Amino acid sequence: MVSWLFGIIFSELLVVSFVLMIPLELYLAGRFNLPKIKLFFFSLIAVYFSYLFARIFHTFFDAKHIIELIRTFGWKGQLRYFLFPYAGGIMFYGSLIGSLVGIAPIYPVLRKNKAAYLRCFDITIICFAFTAIFSRLADFAYSDSFGFPFDSQFSLIFPSGSAAARQLVKRGLLEAGMPTPPLFPTQPIMILAKIIIFFVLLLKCFKDKKKVPLNYVALYFLMYGPYRVCIDFCRFDRAAYFLGLTVSQWLSIVFTILAILYYKFMYKNLEQKYCSNEEIK
Repeated sequence: MVSWLFGIIFSELLVVSFVLMIPLELYLAGRFNLPKIKLFFFSLIAVYFSYLFARIFHTFFDAKHIIELIRTFGWKGQLRYFLFPYAGGIMFYGSLIGSLVGIAPIYPVLRKNKAAYLRCFDITIICFAFTAIFSRLADFAYSDSFGFPFDSQFSLIFPSGSAAARQLVKRGLLEAGMPTPPLFPTQPIMILAKIIIFFVLLLKCFKDKKKVPLNYVALYFLMYGPYRVCIDFCRFDRAAYFLGLTVSQWLSIVFTILAILYYKFMYKNLEQKYCSNEEIK
């Protein structure tokens, strides 16, 4: 019962996080010299796409979940399931990609200003890093993304009615009505990592005089990618695997490589093209 109540509270906080994101987004728009009202309007689209893609990725990267969806719902129910994805069943990378896709149509509204357009993605990634903290808090409340059995003073034990206990019972690793064994504290580590990533991006925004387009996007992936590859080895919850790694680990590797390529081949060119020596934004 207590776990369920905390789940409700943090689910509401996840929604509240987008409200709290608004002043942050408007402030960043000023720092990046972008139109605040236009950016805010398209950020609402980005939020919806964030939910939508998170649901799509979660469903299609879990074959078992697709089968359950087909068996349970007719086509109308399946359509509602995807178009109104404000409940559980999400995937982090889907949410991230959806946010970036949702902001993409702003280009003509910015009068095809390429520098301003690319910087919209930088603002989006910083705001996403902020809301991602709350998504991990929600995971913690639901005891999702739990770690492998690990007996130490830092281990976590979840009650019998928690999502972690139910999943272990379903997998035949725990008797019904029993709390979980001590588990590796993946959730607190993931929350701390999200907080650190957000503040690194925010402090860099304060410090940088030149706002090189896509610099913050690349830095985010450069920080998040290696961390995600490592933390997924510590998780014990059900995940979709391919060639021994989770889907998120493979995506992390791809995005980390893209971030490295950005700094090697694109950063200097974008700096010379879009940033003047006296730029302070």
